[in-house]
Amino acid sequence: MEEVVIEVNRGGLVISLDFELNWGVHDVFKYGRYNKNLYGVREALPKILELFEQYGIHATWATVGLLFADTKAEMAHYLRGIPIKYNNMRYAAHTQLAKVGENEQEDVLHFGKSLIEKIKCTPHQEIGSHTFSHFYCLENGQTEENFRADLHATAMICEENIAPMKSIVFPRNQVNEAYFSACQDVGFVCYRGNEKHPLYVPQKFTKKGRLLGAKKWLDTYVNVTGNHLVTLEEMQMDSFINIRSSAFLRPYCSPLRFFEGLKIKRIKEGMHAAARSKAFYHLWWHPHNFGKNIEKNLAMLEELLQYYQELRNQYNFQSYTMHEVAVLCKTLSRKSPIGEDY
Repeated sequence: MEEVVIEVNRGGLVISLDFELNWGVHDVFKYGRYNKNLYGVREALPKILELFEQYGIHATWATVGLLFADTKAEMAHYLRGIPIKYNNMRYAAHTQLAKVGENEQEDVLHFGKSLIEKIKCTPHQEIGSHTFSHFYCLENGQTEENFRADLHATAMICEENIAPMKSIVFPRNQVNEAYFSACQDVGFVCYRGNEKHPLYVPQKFTKKGRLLGAKKWLDTYVNVTGNHLVTLEEMQMDSFINIRSSAFLRPYCSPLRFFEGLKIKRIKEGMHAAARSKAFYHLWWHPHNFGKNIEKNLAMLEELLQYYQELRNQYNFQSYTMHEVAVLCKTLSRKSPIGEDY
């Protein structure tokens, strides 16, 4: 076994993306309403990867398992093994099958294997899980048994495509601690938790309101809740490592274009604070957020990545996938070479 030598306590930038296509928004938007963003993923995702490669960025792509399918029949096969019964069945992925084409050539909104291949071919990219069916862990009606079946489906469909996944991001950030043991049983070692503030406590759909959303929007532009940094010392306390979110990278919004500078400034201040204190700053978004206003969103991302380079040169601020942070935590805890299970 090769020993991995990692310089410790230097902090870093963690980036994760929730890759889901229409499986992540079918219950939010009327069918077809969000298609411009979803079609735009085909252009935006390769360009994001190009920027990551150019700036040496390590990132985790939390991917819905359904996107690995080659055919509609394969999707149906796996979904039949997940007997989920939400009280509100519009959340269930299998209710969308009637709208799904036969394969990726026919339907680019529900299949994503060619895009997954692009991620695999880009250096320093991790493919993690966003569950198989965009599973909601806090909604009424679902059970831990359903969740375990969903995790099993992900493991099966990915088995011949990628190495076993080690990182998971819970859809809608519905972190359910009761399901941590299920995650660990199938080999996950870390997850993306929510910001440590009452504004970001995991919520059911039914409990979300306009006021809460407005407060989160405000926090994007003005530092209302803090920088949400996380340290190795904190993460080493967890058996299932919580690599907490620091900020959601909101896409360019034309009505708020005059405030774009404030949004970038807010993120840069958090990154700088992390670099100075040798902590981690975890930024996340969805590829479909960049599917509209693609050039403006890519320019925003490149400005942040250029700033990352400045911090790397000044503070040795590094770039990590979620799993790389988990490996660092476990390695320091054990004070030994990295085990094969991490």
